[in-house]
Amino acid sequence: MSTLNLINCGGNGSIGAGLAGCRIDRKRVTALGVVQKGLLFDVDITKAYLRSLQVAGKLEILQGIVSFTDSTADDNIVTQPGSGIKSVAGKNPYEYVVGFDNGINFHKAITSLSSYNQYDLILFDVDGTIFLTQNKAGVAKAYTLGMFEAGKYMGANGADASSQTITLQLMERSEIDERMSWFTSDQLDFSPNELTGINQTVIKVDPIATASTTIVVSAFLQDLTHPVEGLLTANFRVTRNGSVIVPSAAVYSAITKKYTLTVTANTTADIVTVSLNGTILTPADELFKSNEVTVIVT
Repeated sequence: MSTLNLINCGGNGSIGAGLAGCRIDRKRVTALGVVQKGLLFDVDITKAYLRSLQVAGKLEILQGIVSFTDSTADDNIVTQPGSGIKSVAGKNPYEYVVGFDNGINFHKAITSLSSYNQYDLILFDVDGTIFLTQNKAGVAKAYTLGMFEAGKYMGANGADASSQTITLQLMERSEIDERMSWFTSDQLDFSPNELTGINQTVIKVDPIATASTTIVVSAFLQDLTHPVEGLLTANFRVTRNGSVIVPSAAVYSAITKKYTLTVTANTTADIVTVSLNGTILTPADELFKSNEVTVIVT
């Protein structure tokens, strides 16, 4: 029988409100997962799976939340003149202001993520539970994210700590009000605080001499103090005049804090670019990505 124009107005259209069974509530939010728009979690949620999403550029983890304030506007209520009868004309999107104290470089990172309707969002709470939603087919997905906007950077002033903020809206009320879903910590093989974010790395390249067969590269975190050690040959991407060349070795010096990449001979005026080869997951379970540096052989 066709269901076209069917309206379910009976009591069986509601969900039972009994209190038997275990209760769950979202607790203090400690981290956000910014997810590729439309991604479905149709496989088991494991640490390895989420790490693979980070490496593929489909997930960014934002840790260190110090405040998570609900700023959702009240429902739009219409009051009829004369009778005073009220009805709800519309419900506003859930809106939150998220506070961090992670420093200037983190502010730059969240500014680069500022957007509208470009990502989805998952939430991690203090108990290690992941909160997300599901589509009508019952497949887990992240919340539909509308505005995701970094606020102004606030430095410490002697009374208040420095801070960075994000204002975000979750666009689909039903994804929370009707289809909020979760993976509790005992279902997971990791704690959310193990899901560190991607560390931005600063690549620098020494001058390259004509006829040389090496490229000398340094790789430091953004503080320019901590070298990124343990990188492998395959972790570097090198091009020469637009064509990818594969180094035959990458040797790290603990003295100079630099990597020496062995390549075929460089020629005068060659244009060489060096970067990390996408997002790198090291054996130490750390993630890195970098800038790209261009050097002309002289």
